[in-house]
Amino acid sequence: MSLKSLLRCAVFTLASVCTALPTVVQAEDGPFAVTTGSYRFAGRDEPLVATDRKVDLWAEVYRPTKLSGGPLPVAVFLHGNHGTCGKFDKELQVRVDSGATYTDTGKCGAGEVVVPNHLGYEYLAKQLASWGYIVVSINANRGITAGIGDEGDWGLNLMRGRLILRHLALLSDWNSGVGKIPVPETLKFKPLGTMDLSQVGLMGHSRGGEGARAAIQQFRDAASPYPALIRGLSIKSVFEIGPVDGQTDRVLDADGVNSMILLPACDGDVLNLQGLKVFDRTFLSRKPDASKTFHGTVYVWGANHNAYNTEWQTSDSPGCSGTDALFQPAGRSKPQQLTAVQTLIPFFRATVGAKADPSLAAQFDPANSLPSPLLDITNVDRGYLPAPVGDAVQKLETFSQQTGKSDTGIPTTSRGVEVVHQRPGSTEWWFEHEPEARVATVSWTANSNLSKMFQVNFSPAKDMSAFKTLSFRTTLRCFGEICDFPASADGEFAYGVRLLDGNGQASRTYLTSRDVRISRPVGMSDTLHPILYTVQVPLSALSGVDLSQITALRFTFHDQKIGTVDIGDVMLLKSDPAPAQAIAQSSVKSPTAWMAAAKVQAISMPPHDPAADANTMTIVRKPSSARATSAGASRSAPMVDIVVTSKRPFPFTNAFPRFKVGNKTIPGGTIGPDGKTMTISIPEATFNELPTGADVSLSLLASAPPWKFGPLKK
Repeated sequence: MSLKSLLRCAVFTLASVCTALPTVVQAEDGPFAVTTGSYRFAGRDEPLVATDRKVDLWAEVYRPTKLSGGPLPVAVFLHGNHGTCGKFDKELQVRVDSGATYTDTGKCGAGEVVVPNHLGYEYLAKQLASWGYIVVSINANRGITAGIGDEGDWGLNLMRGRLILRHLALLSDWNSGVGKIPVPETLKFKPLGTMDLSQVGLMGHSRGGEGARAAIQQFRDAASPYPALIRGLSIKSVFEIGPVDGQTDRVLDADGVNSMILLPACDGDVLNLQGLKVFDRTFLSRKPDASKTFHGTVYVWGANHNAYNTEWQTSDSPGCSGTDALFQPAGRSKPQQLTAVQTLIPFFRATVGAKADPSLAAQFDPANSLPSPLLDITNVDRGYLPAPVGDAVQKLETFSQQTGKSDTGIPTTSRGVEVVHQRPGSTEWWFEHEPEARVATVSWTANSNLSKMFQVNFSPAKDMSAFKTLSFRTTLRCFGEICDFPASADGEFAYGVRLLDGNGQASRTYLTSRDVRISRPVGMSDTLHPILYTVQVPLSALSGVDLSQITALRFTFHDQKIGTVDIGDVMLLKSDPAPAQAIAQSSVKSPTAWMAAAKVQAISMPPHDPAADANTMTIVRKPSSARATSAGASRSAPMVDIVVTSKRPFPFTNAFPRFKVGNKTIPGGTIGPDGKTMTISIPEATFNELPTGADVSLSLLASAPPWKFGPLKK
C-alpha cells in the first residue's frame, strides 16, 4: 500500500475515534513589528563543519523591523532529520517528502521541490522576534539532513553542532563588520552591531536537539577553533523538542546552560522519548556545575513529533492512548503549535537577553500554575530541577542500592506494599530513562489489609533546617484497569508524604494532589510512557517535627486499594516553592473537551498487504580492505551489507531505523536518496551470528506498518 493510501485510510480511522480538536487560543504578540530576510550560500566547502561533503550556509532571519535600543539577543533554531525533496499530493493536499537527492547533489528530481525544513518554525520565530530577538532558523539540508553518518557521529549530530557554530561565526563577522562573505541584499538589514552574541539561545528539534547540545560542548572543547571565530559568544539556554540522544560517541549534556525539553507524549518517531535521558543526567552528573541554571521537561499530552515543524505534514504517529491526539494524519496542527509557543517563548524571554525576565520561567516549576491557554489545549506534566546538584540542591535518596537498602545502606521499612529498586519507565525495549537512573517501585493489591506505607530511614538523623523544599519524581505504572480508560481530569492517584524526627514525632501529611495530578501513563496504544515528573513539597507544610533531626521520610497510600507507583530522585532544595495559593491552583484546571467519555478505542493501523510493497533483500559480502590511518595502513574487518528495497518509500526519520532479524534488533541503516533502498552494514562476525531462516523486518515510524522481507537466507 502506498504512503498516500496509508494516510487516506488513517484519516478515516482517526476521524472515527477522536473528538474534535480544541479551539485554538491565539498567543500574545510582542510589541515589535517583524521583518523577515534570508541568506543562502549553497554548495560550500566548509572544513570546520565537514571535510567529506559540501554544505549550505542557508537560513531565514526574523527580527524586529526597527533595530534600535542597542544590540539584540539572538536565538538559533535547527530542524531535524527529514526528506530534502518532496512532491505535492493533490488528494492529501500536502507535500509528501520521500526523497533526498538534494542532500548529495543540491538538486531535486523532476516534479520535486526542495523541502524548506527550516521554515517550519516560523510560527515560533516571528513570535519571539516580536519580543525583541533576532531569530536565525538554519537549513541543514545539504550534506547533513538524510545524509550518510560518520564513524562516531552516526546521526551527524556533531556535524549539526558544528553547522550551528559556523552560522554563529558568520553572524559574528557581519556583526563586527569583518569577514570574507559579504552581507547579501536578501538579509534586508545591515547587521553591523545589531546582535548581542553574549546572549544566545538555541532551539533544536529532534536530531537538531542533540545538535544544539553538540554545539555547546564543541564550543567548549580545548582545541575548538570557534571561540576565536565567534567573539564574545555565551550560550545561555537550550530548548529541545522531541530530541534524540546517543547518536554520537560523545555524551552530550546541557550542563552550564538553562535547558528545557518538550516531550511529545504520542511521538511516533523518537518513540522512546530519548530527551528524558538528558534530563536524568542532570541528577546523575558528577561534573561540578556552579552555574545558576535550571533544567526541566514538559511532557505534552496528545502531541506527535512532526507537527511541531509545519513543513512536516504527514504524521509520524497513528494516534494516542489515554488522551486524544492534537494532530491529524496529514496537515498542520494549530493546537499543537500553541503548546510550543506557550513553552518556548516564555523560556527564552526568561533566560536570554540583557532584559530577560526570570519570572516568566515560573511556569516550569510544578508548584506554579500553567498558563490557561496551554491548559485549554491539553495537559502537561513537568519535570524540574531549579539548579544543578550542589550546595543549593542536594540528594536525599536516589534508591541506588539493592532493594531494601537506602543510598547509605540503612534498611528501609515497608508495610502492606512490595518495593523494588529498579530502572524507571517502561519495561519494554524502548526504556525512556537513563540506564543508571533508579526508582523505588511501590505496589500493593486489595488483598492487603494493612495500612500501606514505604519509609526511607536516616542514621544518623538528617538536618534539613537549612532547606525549604522537598522534591521528588514520581509516576504511575499501569495496574488494574487504569490503562483501559482515558486519563481522569483529576488524575487517578494521590498519596501522602510525611517526615519523622528523633523525638518520635510525625509531621502533617502532605498529599501529592496539592502539587500535581498523578495520572495513568499515556502515549500511543502500544507505547505507553510511565515517565517521571516532579512533586515539590514545602518543608513548612510538613509541620510538627524538628527539621534539624529527621530520621525518616514516609510515603503513605491509605486511600488506594491497589496501585503501582514509582518514586525517585528525592532532593532537598534551598529555594522556596510557589506560595500556598499558587500551589492550590496548580494543575487543577484541566480540559474536558478532548477527554473521551468511554473506554479507550485504540487507533489501529489500516489493513496492509506486504506483497504490494514488492520488498527485496540482497546480501553483499565485503572483504576486509586496507585503509589509511594516522598511524599508517591498517586492515578493516570484513563487512556484510544487507540491502533492502521497497516500492513503499522508507521515511527519513530522526530515530534510527530498527532492522529486526528474529529476536535480534540492529539499529541504524542508510536510506538511499530515492527513499526506496536501505543498506544495513554490519561486521561479518555479527552477520554470521544471525539465525538462518529467521524473519526479517524493518520498523521506522509508528504510523507505518513494518516492512517485511521474509526469512534470512545466508
